[in-house]
Amino acid sequence: MNRKQRRAAHKHGRPAGSIGTDPAGDQSSELIVEALEHERHRRFDEAIRAYKRALQFKRDHAEACNNLGRVLLTQGKNRDASIYFARSLALMPQLLKQYAGIRATLIALLPTLADVMQKQATAWPRQLNKDELFGEGGLAAIADDALLLHVLQSIPVQDVGLERLLTTLRRSLLADALARNKFPDAVRNFACALARQCFINEYIFATSPDEDTEVARLNRTVHDALMSDFSFDPTQLAVLAMYEPLHVLAFAPMLLDRTWTPDVDALLTQQLREPMREIELRDSIPRLTAVEDDVSLRVQQQYEENPYPRWIHAAGQVTPLPIDQYLRDQFPGQPFVPLGKIDALDVLIAGCGTGEIAIASVQKYLGAQALAVDLSLSSLSFAKRSTPAALAPRIEYAQADILQLARIGRSFDVIDCSGVLHHMADPDEGWRALLTLLRPGGFMHLGFYSEAGRRDVVAARAFITERHYRPTPNDIRRCRQQLLETPLSGLTRFSDFFTTSECRDLLFHVQEARMTIPRIKAFIDEHRLTFLGFEFEMPVLQQYRNHFAASGWSMTDLARWHEFETRYPDTFSGMYQFWIQKP
Repeated sequence: MNRKQRRAAHKHGRPAGSIGTDPAGDQSSELIVEALEHERHRRFDEAIRAYKRALQFKRDHAEACNNLGRVLLTQGKNRDASIYFARSLALMPQLLKQYAGIRATLIALLPTLADVMQKQATAWPRQLNKDELFGEGGLAAIADDALLLHVLQSIPVQDVGLERLLTTLRRSLLADALARNKFPDAVRNFACALARQCFINEYIFATSPDEDTEVARLNRTVHDALMSDFSFDPTQLAVLAMYEPLHVLAFAPMLLDRTWTPDVDALLTQQLREPMREIELRDSIPRLTAVEDDVSLRVQQQYEENPYPRWIHAAGQVTPLPIDQYLRDQFPGQPFVPLGKIDALDVLIAGCGTGEIAIASVQKYLGAQALAVDLSLSSLSFAKRSTPAALAPRIEYAQADILQLARIGRSFDVIDCSGVLHHMADPDEGWRALLTLLRPGGFMHLGFYSEAGRRDVVAARAFITERHYRPTPNDIRRCRQQLLETPLSGLTRFSDFFTTSECRDLLFHVQEARMTIPRIKAFIDEHRLTFLGFEFEMPVLQQYRNHFAASGWSMTDLARWHEFETRYPDTFSGMYQFWIQKP
């Protein structure tokens, strides 16, 4: 892990093994210290031996895997390095959020990948064939790289260059599937990984009318083979799954009657078994309140159609902290009244979506038990299906409207409501409703859109309105491609740009309000709340300190933060993410 990755892991709680007296963990940690010393002195063979010994004591040590990959890459042993990098990410999936770093590692491991991405970027919108991209070696040059395969199956691709290359490779594989070409095992495995990527991003890659016609032909080919009980190349099925989810196909149930290779079977789990399980779970989710508000009903409909956000793996290897310690680590030196709870910490996730925040909360706060509510049963079903079994008893998922939650007669020590209230007609009304549920001395984590930070989003929404785009998959795909050819192409800085549901949330939302720091300050002052601070990466905090170095700085001075945002309007381009305490 690099320093940025360590900070990302820390936001989910300390990595497992950082606290405790596990002898194997202690021994592996000592060996990692030894290996780092060898690395510093460029004794790479000795470092490799020390990291491998550490993994003998603790096979699931993510940092040892990552560091071993780094040393192997330094020695030019790229294939082995890729295996260890992929293993590290499998053990700590939260590190996948550091997409830029992972992409850089991929490029270092696979120089061919950088080369073919550049070729396709230069030729776009013309799609190159495999020979033009790879030469005689073909797709085999990248098809079996462990890290690339893991990324494709674990997180939406979040850069235009790789998206366009994958769009081109998908088209090429479609042509091969229709020609009934023989696919090597490595190419079939890559095709399954690409199909899983397309399901993850909800088929957001560009298509053409001719391509759609070819997909329909492939659909008929696979259907006819199944109906006639004929054998067919499973890569044809994988290619079909690159264009539409298998669970929507008329012949989908018949796929489960056959025996498949592990890669194809994993594809069927993603695109058939898991969606079927979510449908089964809908009736098990309690309805705590009615949903009657007009805006709430429109927002509910959007998230029924497009559950948000899309995610694959819960964080791994997290050791929970008492909430007081967590906040002290987040805001060192900032005074607050300790809650003093290390068990039975009652947490409300207000607007839990697909469950990622609820799961992270019970992982990182010691003794946390959560009520996670949302308007959308589709999102809640995704959440319930995706929650790790070990955490499921600590999370209660339910359908409810925040505006009516006071009726359930419960109160909470911690409330998390990030990215939710700005989708209400009156965000202040929702904030006030939540305050009535927060116990005295309780903490609340909030996230609001910034008026200054979303200037390009507002412009894109105007672009969409002028061109009469609708929030349908086809229009979202077409709109994205047009936006990439305009000055608004900077929207790619948002990871939400790269999946259908999240792009709809970003640019096509039925209700969006934006806040300013003075408005947040007025609400905090009116309700006599204590502002603990904004959540930031260290470079932003350092920039803030430098800006006010001559006049003195305070992390909790909202007037200063408003001045800073006025000077640097992209500071809160994601959201205002902050904590408050109720008196």
